[in-house]
Amino acid sequence: MADFDIDAAMGRSTDRFVDEITSMDQEQWLYRPTPGAWCASEVAEHLVISNRGILSRLSRGLTTPLDGPLGVADDEIPYLFYRGDEPPNVATPTGTWTDVDPAVRELVASSDALIAWHRDTDLDPRGSGAMHPVFGMLDAMQWLLFAQAHTERHRAQLFGLRRAHLSDL
Repeated sequence: MADFDIDAAMGRSTDRFVDEITSMDQEQWLYRPTPGAWCASEVAEHLVISNRGILSRLSRGLTTPLDGPLGVADDEIPYLFYRGDEPPNVATPTGTWTDVDPAVRELVASSDALIAWHRDTDLDPRGSGAMHPVFGMLDAMQWLLFAQAHTERHRAQLFGLRRAHLSDL
């Protein structure tokens, strides 16, 4: 993965997610396929909360040097979201984001903050890490890979919401 540019990949993932949500009308943005299921606005809010949590962990919660072996390999990270496990009950959206424009600003800002942390840190992202509640020890680079893969996973969720909305019409 030495040639992989995580900053560019995170930017592209965020751009693709933003393209999806900005192409939705208000009904699609707030559409809930079943009671209790997340709508697109809640998916976006969840990503922002998650990105902010990852930034907090990277900024204040890293162990240097790493404390134990890594829980996963880099190439496993995109697939972690499809293991069938229920996610930990964290980064739960409030359900109050009704307008897409502020959501876009918040999402882009949260992604840009992670990219800026990576660009500006003096830490070796492979030599510092923190525990993930499900996946074990992740080094700082893996936390960034996780954020990028998490965005893509939820972009796929938007496709499902769009399909469900069309089938309900």
